[in-house]
Amino acid sequence: MMKKGSIRRAVTCLCLAATVFGAGVANASSGFDAPVNGWLVQDYPTSVALWYTPSTCVNGGVTFTSSDSQERQSRLIAMVLAAKAMGAKMHITYEVSGGSCLISDFGVLPN
Repeated sequence: MMKKGSIRRAVTCLCLAATVFGAGVANASSGFDAPVNGWLVQDYPTSVALWYTPSTCVNGGVTFTSSDSQERQSRLIAMVLAAKAMGAKMHITYEVSGGSCLISDFGVLPN
């Protein structure tokens, strides 16, 4: 069963995707500042993904492009874990492209 917020995010993502497709725009940049305590960090064979973030993407999912380095993905994991330990927020900027939400930059915010 999907959470109420997840359904809302999915509908928002579909509306955003329809807007982007209808306008013929390739990328739309978005970002958020949020606490990380509810995020899931998932390591796939080719990339790292964050789930349940406040992004407009389905299930709050944001990920890297296939060309992002393993080092950069490891830095994201380290920052998320550090932010969780400190109770800090993180900033994530992402691009919506072809139905995917791709991380462009990220950082831990001061408390």
